[in-house]
Amino acid sequence: MKKIDIIVGIRPDFIRASALVHTFQDYEDKLDIRIIHTGQHYDPELSQNILDQFPLTSIYAHLDFNVIEGIGKLASIMMSYENQIRIDKPDLVLVIGNSDSALACSLVAARAHIQVGHLDAGIRSYDKLSAEEQNDMLIDKLASYLFTSNEEAVINLIREGYENQNIVEVGNIRADAVFTNLGYAEDSEVLDRLGLEENAYILVTLHHDHILNNIDFLSPFFIMLEKLSERLRIVVVLHPKTLQLLEDMPEIILDPGLNLQFVSSQNYHDMLKLIKYSVVVLTDSQGIQEESSILGVQCLTLGHTTNRPVSLSKGTNTLMGFNVQEMESKIISIIEGDTIDGFPIDGWEGKAGQRIARFLIEMD
Repeated sequence: MKKIDIIVGIRPDFIRASALVHTFQDYEDKLDIRIIHTGQHYDPELSQNILDQFPLTSIYAHLDFNVIEGIGKLASIMMSYENQIRIDKPDLVLVIGNSDSALACSLVAARAHIQVGHLDAGIRSYDKLSAEEQNDMLIDKLASYLFTSNEEAVINLIREGYENQNIVEVGNIRADAVFTNLGYAEDSEVLDRLGLEENAYILVTLHHDHILNNIDFLSPFFIMLEKLSERLRIVVVLHPKTLQLLEDMPEIILDPGLNLQFVSSQNYHDMLKLIKYSVVVLTDSQGIQEESSILGVQCLTLGHTTNRPVSLSKGTNTLMGFNVQEMESKIISIIEGDTIDGFPIDGWEGKAGQRIARFLIEMD
């Protein structure tokens, strides 16, 4: 039986790992799955609430994580995971996405001559100043198996010189998570709780540093939202660090009125329902760009780059930059019916977990 460590550290990891665990239950006689929780997301809004919702009761180890910022965070995770594999060495370490937890555990595994599988390999925005981009490229270099979610990721890896035999086209595990949880999301009472009607509100999320550090953009952006709220309800979901930043900006009033509503982070089922029934989503979230396309919801991505270009070419996503006036015009056009239909994306049908499981069973 193969021992597989699945590394989870941040909110999207929990969601996608849950979809993997759900699928891997059918192969429990062949795969010994151990969830390793690094503790990178220590805020209860971003970790414990998700763990309460998802069946990750099989968490094998919680790492002793004690530094929360900077390079010290990477070092702390690395030292703790190194101690873990000295006790019980896995056959393969499976990391998801581009978090610091994924990079730290990949480095430890590679130094210990343990094979690394990178789920979501080949994702590129080609913005080398982005920490996520740096992590993605470094993890791909360390990985023995590059599990890709779409053909654009495959092309990226081939252009960068990776061997075809190391690239495994499995599809998007996030689609598995969406389809597995959509029924639970429908049962959510979040719309009633927030006083919203289906297809009658705009959803906004932002938490990446390249957005939050752009103060010249944030102030006119929120002024624009307040203006648009006269036409349609707007709900802004605030990541804890976004809330902290906005509280230090007196020009942004966090309680301007009923039509512009600020709420704290939501659990996954609530968030999935909020996305599904929104007129349009404004976001910098990589995951929400994908989830919007999976659900056929209009999405506007803040900033000049995205590492989910397939959501632009085949999905329902549009890259908006930082021009607030153009953003306002685009939102109004969507409200008035000018929308993107999108196309089916290969491997986004909810069976990525099955393909990954079969590969893990058959690999040497």
